[in-house]
Amino acid sequence: MSELSFKFSDLFTADYRLITALLIILPLIIYAQVYDFSFVWDDNGTDEVRHLNNPFVLNPSSESFGQLFSESYFGMYIPVSYLFWGMLKWFSELFSLPLNSVLHLSNVVVHIINGLLVFTVLRQFVNNKWAVLIGVLFFLLHPIQVEAVAWVSEFRNLLAFGFSLSALIIYLKNQTNLSYGSLLLFVLAVLSKPSAVVLPLIIFAINYFHYGFKLKHNIIRTLPFGLIALIAAIIIINIQSHGIVDNQVATYTQRPVIWLNSIALYLKQLIYPANLNAVYGLPVPYMVHQWWFAIFPIIPLSLGVYFWIVRKKQPLLLFASSLFLIGFLPTSGFASFSFQLVSVVADRYLYFSMLGVALLIASIFSTDKIIKQGLIIAVLVGFSALSVFKQIPIWNNELKLWQYVVNHAQYDSYYAKRALGSAFHNEGWALAKRGKNQQALAILDNLIANQFNHKLYFIDNTFYLRGVIMMQQQKYQKALSDFSQSVAINAKNSDSREGKIAVFTALGQCFNAQTEIDLMHQQQFKTPAFLLIDFQKKCPNQ
Repeated sequence: MSELSFKFSDLFTADYRLITALLIILPLIIYAQVYDFSFVWDDNGTDEVRHLNNPFVLNPSSESFGQLFSESYFGMYIPVSYLFWGMLKWFSELFSLPLNSVLHLSNVVVHIINGLLVFTVLRQFVNNKWAVLIGVLFFLLHPIQVEAVAWVSEFRNLLAFGFSLSALIIYLKNQTNLSYGSLLLFVLAVLSKPSAVVLPLIIFAINYFHYGFKLKHNIIRTLPFGLIALIAAIIIINIQSHGIVDNQVATYTQRPVIWLNSIALYLKQLIYPANLNAVYGLPVPYMVHQWWFAIFPIIPLSLGVYFWIVRKKQPLLLFASSLFLIGFLPTSGFASFSFQLVSVVADRYLYFSMLGVALLIASIFSTDKIIKQGLIIAVLVGFSALSVFKQIPIWNNELKLWQYVVNHAQYDSYYAKRALGSAFHNEGWALAKRGKNQQALAILDNLIANQFNHKLYFIDNTFYLRGVIMMQQQKYQKALSDFSQSVAINAKNSDSREGKIAVFTALGQCFNAQTEIDLMHQQQFKTPAFLLIDFQKKCPNQ
C-alpha cells in the first residue's frame, strides 16, 4: 500500500497552478451572484425556530456555547455548524459586513475548498490530471450542486464534506499508523452534519477497489471510523428523534424499492438537470402509489448488472458507482426520516455522492478519445450555463424560490404552496413594517382570497396583520372583521384579541371591549397595560 501519489500541497506547484486557478476562479464566477441573496427557507425567521436563530449564533456566550453540545436544536444535532455560523456572524459584525453576504460567500469558499480536496483524492485513482480537472469541475459546477451552495442552511453539508475528505486524505497519507488527526476531523464532520457517517464506507470502498484489501484487513483498517460512526448515529438518532411524531414513514418492505427509485430519479436529474427543484413533492405515501414505483427500479438494477459484468475491464465504473451510492445512503430510503413526509429525494442529498460522479467523469475523459472528450466538455459548459442563468437565481429570495417550486412542481405541490403562502405573508409583514401599507394590503388580500385551500397554518396571523393596517387607516369595521376571523381560526391568537379590544374601545363599545378583556383573563392572557389605560379613559363606568 503506497503513500499518496498526489498531495494537497501539490496543487500549488508550477505544474498545477493553471488547474488550481481554474478550480478556484470558475466556481467564483458561476456563484458570484449569490453574494446579495436573501436568507430563505430554514435560514432564519422573526418568530420561528430557524438555524440562524440558534442561541449561540444570536448571542455567543459560555452558556450558549455549552448548549451547542448538550442540546439539540431545530430537531438536529449539528453543534460544529452552529459554532462556525456564530463565528461568521461575529466576523460580519466586527467589520460591519452584511450577514447574508458573509454567509453566502462562505458557502462558495467552502465549496471551492471541497473541490480542491476532491481533486486531491481523485488524483490517487486517475493519472490524467486534465481528466481529473474535468471530473472535479462537474462536482463544482453541476446544477444539482446549486441547492447545497446557494442555500445558507446547507453550509453544514459543505462543512461535513470538507472535514470528511480532509480526514480521508490524512488517513491515506498515514497508512501504516492510524492518525488521530484523521479521527478528530471525522468527529468534526459528523458534528457538522450526520450525513458524514458514510465516510467509513467510502474508506472501505477505496481500500477494496483501489488497494485490493481482503475483507478482514479492510474491516480492521476501517473499524475505528466505523465505531465513531456507530456512536454518532446512536447519539444523533436519540437526540433528533425527540419531537418527531412519525419517525417511520415507510414500511421495511417498501424501503429497498424506495432506494432503487431514488437512484433512478437522481440519475435522471444528473443527466438532464433542466427540471431541478428545491422540493420535488415526492413523499413516501405519494411515491408508493405511482404506476412507476415498481418499474423504475429496473434501471439501477440493470446498470448494476452491467457494471458487475465489465468490472474487470473497467474497474473504475463499479468503484465510482459504489461511491455514488454510498454518498446518499443515510437519506436513500433505507432509514426513515421526517422530511420523507415531504419528499424522498432532494438535490442536497447528492453532495457526497458527487465524489463518485466526478470519478466517473474523470475515468471516461481519460480514455483519450477526442470526440468523447469534446462532448463531455460541451456538456460541462451547458450545465454551467444552466447553473448561472436558471438554477442559481431561483435562490435569490423566498418569493422567487417558492413561486418557482410551485410553478415547476412535477408531483405533489402541497408543501410548496404552504411555503409560498408563508413567503407572501412574510413579505406583507415586512412591507407593513416599512410603512408601505398599500403594497402590503395587495399581498395580504391576495393571500387571504386564495389561502391555498384554507390550509395555511399561519392564516390567522395574516388576518391579524391586515386588521392592524385597517386600524391604522381607521377602518374599524374591517379591522374588527379581520381580528374576529383570526380568533375564529385560532382562539389562542392573543394579538387578535387585543386588536378586538382596541377596536371596541375606539368605537366606544365598552361592553364588548370588557367582554374581550374577560375572555383574555379566562384564557390566562395578560392584557397590555396601554390597552387597559385607554379602555379606562374611554369607558370609565365599566
